Amino acid sequence: MNNHCSYLSCIHHHFLLLPLLLLLCLSVIPLCYSQNGYYITQPTLTQITPLNSTAFTITWQFANSSFDQSDLILIYIGIFAFYNGYNSTWDTTNYTFTTNKTITSLTKNYDFVNAFYLVCFSSNSTLTNVTQFVALSTCQLTRTCTRSNSSVCPKASFITVLPTQISSNSFIITVYLLNSLPYTLTSTQVQLINTNTYGTQTGTTYNTTYIIQSFLFSNQQPKTTYTVNTIVNYTIFTTTIAETYNFTLTTSRSSILVCTSDRFIFGASIFAILLMKVF
Repeated sequence: MNNHCSYLSCIHHHFLLLPLLLLLCLSVIPLCYSQNGYYITQPTLTQITPLNSTAFTITWQFANSSFDQSDLILIYIGIFAFYNGYNSTWDTTNYTFTTNKTITSLTKNYDFVNAFYLVCFSSNSTLTNVTQFVALSTCQLTRTCTRSNSSVCPKASFITVLPTQISSNSFIITVYLLNSLPYTLTSTQVQLINTNTYGTQTGTTYNTTYIIQSFLFSNQQPKTTYTVNTIVNYTIFTTTIAETYNFTLTTSRSSILVCTSDRFIFGASIFAILLMKVF
């Protein structure tokens, strides 16, 4: 986060030199019916698959040829690679398709290990001598695997949500966000699905690794299972992303109930001993 301005300055400099900026500004149109009676569509980004600690594959899909009549499709793939304190790098790959739409994936390999990558996939589909066109731009965050275990890749998110200080009638939901990546946090919302109530933010703290936000839920019921829904909104470079996390937790048993139960068991035991002596 401390290098946010320098990252953005670098990225904006690159954007001035790249045609991707035009596509990022265009409206997303899922389908266009041309004046000549032909349908044109855009290819869609389908998956980003980490392969090992430094490589991943980007996969896209074209519309069925019997439906899509586009005779010229341009694809621009931009990749932001960044890892902790290192400066981000910007890499682009461009494709031009006419009738032969055989390339549907791209594998990239970088020097960073277990790094984050923002992949922006943009396309422009047109028909010759027709004014209509279809443009689409979408971005996804991915992360390569760890070097120690390249077969198990971490979740792409740099956000962790954990429950803490669970008692019989309250608990705290803590949100950890890595502070070394160039994003701007917009909002964080923590809600209990069961009761449609929202947590009260008790503060934000910082350390060398994380931004830490805490949300308090009080006046809850003992021995009750709650479903927690957390939504974190942030902007990374020019892309706005919302991430959702869901999990359940159970409050502990009330101390009053425990005390009452113990007294009942003790009283029952004394009563049983007295009956044995009488008979």
